Amino acid sequence: MQKTSTKKTTSSSASKGQPTGRGWLNLRLIEIFVAVVQEDGMTHAAKRLGMTQSAVSQAIGTIEAGLGTQLIIRSKRQIQLTLFGTTFYERAIELLHRSRELEQLVGLQQNARLPLLRMGMVDSFASTVGPVLLREITGMASRWSVTSGVSGTDVRGLVEQRIDLIITSDEIGDAPRLLDLPLLREPLFIIVPKGFSGRSDDLEALGQTLPFIRYSAGTFLGRKVDFYFRQHGLSLPREYEFDTSDAVLAMVRAGLGWTITTPLCVLRTRAAADEYQYLPLPGEGAYRTLRVVAHNDEHVALWERVSATARTILKHQWVPQIKRLAPWAEIMDNPK
Repeated sequence: MQKTSTKKTTSSSASKGQPTGRGWLNLRLIEIFVAVVQEDGMTHAAKRLGMTQSAVSQAIGTIEAGLGTQLIIRSKRQIQLTLFGTTFYERAIELLHRSRELEQLVGLQQNARLPLLRMGMVDSFASTVGPVLLREITGMASRWSVTSGVSGTDVRGLVEQRIDLIITSDEIGDAPRLLDLPLLREPLFIIVPKGFSGRSDDLEALGQTLPFIRYSAGTFLGRKVDFYFRQHGLSLPREYEFDTSDAVLAMVRAGLGWTITTPLCVLRTRAAADEYQYLPLPGEGAYRTLRVVAHNDEHVALWERVSATARTILKHQWVPQIKRLAPWAEIMDNPK
């Protein structure tokens, strides 16, 4: 009698080291993949996620093996997705967004507050209004992650679900699904060294007397001032350029030139506020509007509470100081 062979065959997927069984793909793997795409590489993604680069690479390999297809073209210096990878990324963003909504819903149901609130603030707001605002709304979340600067207030962070709410001076326009809650309109004004007695009604003449200290083009104020110059047909030499208010104001305080900035940028360093002379911009002037921006399809009542609290703090604690520096300016503490 012939014996029947009992030798088992392995599946092609197992022989290739692919994950087998249900449940191998989880939210953590998806989050890692999304971070790699958003950070344009595994090194920055690993830093953002607090992982090693090899662990990130292994996670991407696990996803690709499980799907049986390539998501990322590795021969390119920058991250480039395959056709399927692009579709997978779009669906992954949606899934993480829904997961975040569910997590927040559960947190609100259990604790009447968010489990985590990720907020970004422009530097001038973070240094002035920020501490009092966070003290007033601290009960809204169990944990807080607060960032500042250009990257921390980028609208793309909201779109890509890396942040929940930003307080920014950037114009939002007609961005879909975003809630825009204006807080304050403050003027841009001229700052010259204390005791300066030259003309300020002719900026080109002023620029020939003292060098103009610029904000870099990558900052909101740098772009705003450049736009004002183009509007008025002005052309000033580029001698000094900095990307922070602290550096710009230190140059003016040292008598090395003059600049154009806003009151809150000055008031963030209160000790130095009396060391400058403040003058209005010629013509109609220029303004910036600080605003709360968040998604308009979740937790709108919370975002409106943040906005209302911030406006109250600005009105009672900071608008009087702004008017002291710029008594000629029209300031709106509840702009539309």
